[in-house]
Amino acid sequence: MGRQSKLIMAAVLVAMSFSSCVFAAADSNQNPAVADREIRDLASHQQWLHLLHYRAHPYTFRFLSQNDSPEFFLADDGKRDAYAELVANIDAFLMQGQGDNESAQCRFPARYHWLKQRLPQAGFVDQPCPAFTEWRDELNAHSLTLIFPASHINSPSSMYGHTLVRMDREDSSSSKLLAYSVNFAANADPTDNELVFSYKGLSGGYPGEVSVMPYYVKTNQYQHMEYRDTWEYELDFGSAEVEQFVRHVWELQNTAFDYFFFDENCSYRLLTMLDAASARADLAADFKMKAVPVDTIRALYAAGFVEREVYRPSAASVMESNAYLASEQEAELARTLVETDIPVGELLSGVSEESQTRVLELAYSYARYLSVKKKQANPVLRKRTLQILSARSKLPAGDIFPAPRKPEFRDDEGHGTSRLSVGGGYTGEQWHGDINWRIAYHDVLDPSKGFSPGAQIEMGDFYTRVTEEGDVRLQKLTLVNVLSLSHRTRFQNPVAWTVSAGLDRFNGEKSELFSQFNLGFGRAWQLPLGLRDGKRLGSARLFALGDLTARADNQFEEGYQVSAGLRAGWLWQGRANQELIQFRWQPVALGDDTPRRELTIEEAFNGFDDVQLRFGFSRQWATSEATNSWKLTYAWYF
Repeated sequence: MGRQSKLIMAAVLVAMSFSSCVFAAADSNQNPAVADREIRDLASHQQWLHLLHYRAHPYTFRFLSQNDSPEFFLADDGKRDAYAELVANIDAFLMQGQGDNESAQCRFPARYHWLKQRLPQAGFVDQPCPAFTEWRDELNAHSLTLIFPASHINSPSSMYGHTLVRMDREDSSSSKLLAYSVNFAANADPTDNELVFSYKGLSGGYPGEVSVMPYYVKTNQYQHMEYRDTWEYELDFGSAEVEQFVRHVWELQNTAFDYFFFDENCSYRLLTMLDAASARADLAADFKMKAVPVDTIRALYAAGFVEREVYRPSAASVMESNAYLASEQEAELARTLVETDIPVGELLSGVSEESQTRVLELAYSYARYLSVKKKQANPVLRKRTLQILSARSKLPAGDIFPAPRKPEFRDDEGHGTSRLSVGGGYTGEQWHGDINWRIAYHDVLDPSKGFSPGAQIEMGDFYTRVTEEGDVRLQKLTLVNVLSLSHRTRFQNPVAWTVSAGLDRFNGEKSELFSQFNLGFGRAWQLPLGLRDGKRLGSARLFALGDLTARADNQFEEGYQVSAGLRAGWLWQGRANQELIQFRWQPVALGDDTPRRELTIEEAFNGFDDVQLRFGFSRQWATSEATNSWKLTYAWYF
């Protein structure tokens, strides 16, 4: 045989070998009844991709699974190749004669159920899975309810709120607390402080894990331990969809996803799980850049998945509502009952029976609040609480206080969490145009409907300016800006605080960009304004904070300035408008001894359908020199 013939023969053999590998891969389902074309069609089916949590990455545009555990895949390249994973699953599901709980059918019941429906000709034979069956029967899920513990501004991990899914049982008389809930959360290091937690949560430093636990555990955490009101959204998922949801939850246990506070968080992951359970759902498709819990709830409404909502007030809301209805003398007596060791009977001597009941109810609520706030067992407080309960049991049973009033607006009924603003103004002696885009979430001058009064959290706020000469520059960049003006009540005395970081400029068209970090602590006082017929039409408060600011840039004498002083102001948040008047004075400075002062006046007028008109004035002093700035902006929330 000549050399040329040998080369041709070798080429043919290689081609045949390659062809056999291809056909072997294509036919690796070991079932000729299923055509390769049908398998390829199924591999690109939306529901199969949802079951594997395949999504396009918003930055790299790579299409791959968001699950990061090798155990979640049967194919070596299952994370990146949905077809290879489908072939591997079909092969594994066709295997017979396996022991209890050892088959791939038992490991991935949701995938198996879906494929068995799509490929009835494949001849799948069910394998025994007693562990899954027992777990499923224990859950006894009949319907799904999305739980939304509202935002809690004093906890960085809870600023946006949180969502979880409760799996309700068919017996409507059974306690909801005994049902099981599905939660997705970062598996955080308990030794990390709040700043470390915030950094790792933003940067993907924690794995996110799905867990199943009795609902009363979460209720205790959110309503009692963190004192957050809760909204329940009953979902319109049929029994077959609920069963598939349960199967998929089983598949996700003991696997992990990267957790990102801003986008791939609890609410986003729950949407992807609902997508995997229902062919009607593609809820997570619109959440590529961010997933704020209230936005995910809006997506459920838009898709027609919410049947009704129920409000559950927290223990703190109950305490504050009762304190508001009690007289000042009763509230003070309730506090004394808890904080002293004077015999209960002696303190209540001479008090009417009805008033005693109110005092004891309020005292018990306050004792519970203190036990949670201290986060540790207190034998003295426990003993006093038992004495209060004993005294209360001797009085007529029944609710002496009405239930707290349901909020007029839910959190998801507020403005959109992104904002685009356009406007212009006059600074120094020059005109300018401004474009502002904020990724999330809310500031105290935004429309207040559905948001906590005095609370602010902004992330990713880009402020671009076009000068009179036509120059385009970054005027300001806010990475994070949190403000909590929680006010003192009869039983709570929270600290008002603020923290912000980013880039900024002083007033003046020639001012240079500098990096800055600000921190402040102080007090806020709510004023008895904005009330009409017992209803609050607005919130008015005064605040005063110790103010510390660190700035860095070569415009300062030593390349930096650390200044300290006072920030004080007035805030009004009403239905039609918001108003902020604030004065900052920082006379103490290191690195650059220039003392600075600033007066800010801002007025915002709410429009219809998530629009707002805002007017602002600021005057900044550096030593004795002052620069004024005026601006008018139109904002659109989406």
